[in-house]
Amino acid sequence: MKIFITGATGYIGSAVALDLRARGHEVTALVRAGRPAGALREAGVKLVEGTLGTILDHLAEIEANEVYVHTALSDDADKVLNDENAIEALTRFRHGGRYFIYTSGTWVLGNAGPAVDDEAMPPEPVAYAAWRPKHERIVLEASRDGFDTAVIRPGCIYGRSQSLLRGWFEAARDGRPVEIVGDGTNRWAMVDLTDLVDCYRLAIEQRATGILHAVDDTRATLREMADAVVRAKGSKSTIVAIPPDTARLQMGAFADALLLDQHVSSAWTRQHLGWAPRREFISSVGEQWREFS
Repeated sequence: MKIFITGATGYIGSAVALDLRARGHEVTALVRAGRPAGALREAGVKLVEGTLGTILDHLAEIEANEVYVHTALSDDADKVLNDENAIEALTRFRHGGRYFIYTSGTWVLGNAGPAVDDEAMPPEPVAYAAWRPKHERIVLEASRDGFDTAVIRPGCIYGRSQSLLRGWFEAARDGRPVEIVGDGTNRWAMVDLTDLVDCYRLAIEQRATGILHAVDDTRATLREMADAVVRAKGSKSTIVAIPPDTARLQMGAFADALLLDQHVSSAWTRQHLGWAPRREFISSVGEQWREFS
């Protein structure tokens, strides 16, 4: 297949792009100027220089493909507008049996606590992700007349070089305090990066539609996960709890996303795709350390 992907130098997008290319697909990637893209180039990925802000200038390159995968998220004041630009560009061409996957996240489900949020649960997002449900709806409503769309909601992603949890691994490696927001009794929805890549691939191969939850079987608390990182390294690091109000002063709305307590189900996605995540966080910490760089 001919596949166009955004965010291909990012944590998710690079892994997805390289996996698809390794499986023989023709992959074209929208890449910001100056971002390291040597691995993509060496793998045979066609690079198109641009940003989400300029994506509408690249409609010819987009139209030449049959599958669109949007993993990019600009981390600036224009992130919502840029995401809208991406959706507009990637839903522009709805003929010829095309397919579009939009990347959202489980933070749109809000604070579930002991309840289980499945793929049918209506979103109640924290402020940090308040704009996401509207964009999910736009994508899903674009599905018609042979143009199929899906929304993948990954949990908090771990593995390889790490992303959200990179600070934990660096601190434990260096013997510094490992910081968590809140008392650590909350639970996050989690997914390993390699398992997440499998979810994207299966969705593309099967042209899956609707909401897909990419969440593994991790049910540990935040403090238990942080403790596991420290123990597996044999580190002398301590776990330091940052009070919520202090975190909000430092991080703004992002702090409330880190305080979420979620129990998210991916049962429908697993059954529908035949997706079987192989890792959960605690038992794979040793493997994560071996991958970490």
